[in-house]
Amino acid sequence: MLLGTVNAFVKRHDLIQPNQTIVVAVSGGPDSLALLHYLCRIKEEYQLKLIVASVDHGLRGEASHQDMVFVESMADQWNIDFRGTLVDVAAYKKQTGMGTQEAARTMRYEFFSQVMKEFEADKLAFGHHGDDQAETMLMQFSRSALPEAIHGMPVKRPFSDGQIIRPFLCLTKGELLSYCSTHHLHPRFDPSNDQTDYTRNNFRKHILPFLKDVNPKFHEHMQQMSERVTEDRKFIENQAKQVLKTMKMSGEEGGFTQFSKTTFQNCPLALQRRAFHLILNYLYGNQIEEISYLHEEMFFHLLQEQKPNAMLNFPRGLKVIRAYDEITFTFKANKESSNFTKTLYIGEQVSLPDGSVVSLELGESFDGQGKYVFICDSHHVTLPLVIRNRQPGDRMMIKGMNGSKKVKDIFIDLKTPARLRDTWPLVTDRDGRILWLIGLKKGEGCTRDPSGTWLRLQYENNGET
Repeated sequence: MLLGTVNAFVKRHDLIQPNQTIVVAVSGGPDSLALLHYLCRIKEEYQLKLIVASVDHGLRGEASHQDMVFVESMADQWNIDFRGTLVDVAAYKKQTGMGTQEAARTMRYEFFSQVMKEFEADKLAFGHHGDDQAETMLMQFSRSALPEAIHGMPVKRPFSDGQIIRPFLCLTKGELLSYCSTHHLHPRFDPSNDQTDYTRNNFRKHILPFLKDVNPKFHEHMQQMSERVTEDRKFIENQAKQVLKTMKMSGEEGGFTQFSKTTFQNCPLALQRRAFHLILNYLYGNQIEEISYLHEEMFFHLLQEQKPNAMLNFPRGLKVIRAYDEITFTFKANKESSNFTKTLYIGEQVSLPDGSVVSLELGESFDGQGKYVFICDSHHVTLPLVIRNRQPGDRMMIKGMNGSKKVKDIFIDLKTPARLRDTWPLVTDRDGRILWLIGLKKGEGCTRDPSGTWLRLQYENNGET
């Protein structure tokens, strides 16, 4: 019955193909010993090459050394290649600042990757079973409210130059112990698995037994849930990647992402949530533990609130900025506004702090005006012209208006992002009269009674004219 269950599971998930090389992670415990025995039973059918890999973490002294000696003896008895190693977890913890379990796992996986490369292996097989899966998912439930965090262990996933596979996720711990007994296998037992110092052991000893009393097939339900969640998440993720294609994204100088709030909110909420996490994965390289359900709630509150300009501070210096309809994720620190003043004479050009250029020329006539071109008659302007950022109290005369209007109010009316206002360039004549709020508003009062001699201002930035 057990063999048939595993064979069906292996075929359903396409875990093993003929003529493959499989590295088997064996600790000497019942799960991994049963896995090695199972793979030996199907070895001829699939024409497999097996390699046993074992790691002594050096955490239990002579006992853990004897575990690896036992594994090596079993590999020799079954005529299988063996690779074992002793790692210094304590030293690695000190070097990296990791916890014991994380450091041990990192070193263990590094060794497995080396063995896979040595033998050009296709698969790395683990003996994780259905109870392990249930424990993992229960722990994920208890630690996070994010659906992305609750997925369990994948049946297979890419690793090194091949894949990790877990053929025993369809079985319980009890079934594996019975298997070992039936086939006269004598595994070694790690006493630390009975201690409750680790969170997983508490779930194993206190919570999972209760749930299995309620439903003996609890492990099957959790495995089915893991598979369905994985499939659903994969579909939503592919859809969310299409949403990201509508955004401006750059990995340079710390990275940034920019998009329209309106366009983003037109997507279903599930896609918005997944796109939010994909953006964070892109910017951080990988999701980080500091990002929680709270940060997601903060972001969606930012989208909904009425204030047109707002900012959130996320971990590691990431800022989420709302400026009207524009949403920006950026690591660039907000620099204090730097005042600038540039004097511009006829036939010259000046460069502004952001790399843009303003030029001035004189002529008898000029055809056409655009967003980044300003023309006025020369006799009503006092030269030289001045290019500067705004100052408190700035006002300008606007065509069609009686009197003047505050530059601050123009910015607000035109929904100019607050972060851009203090460094936005404007042009005045020598007397301080504002002629042009570049790219936004052109002043009135300098084109009356033209003499036929005109001034033409041209603004250029990133090729935009």
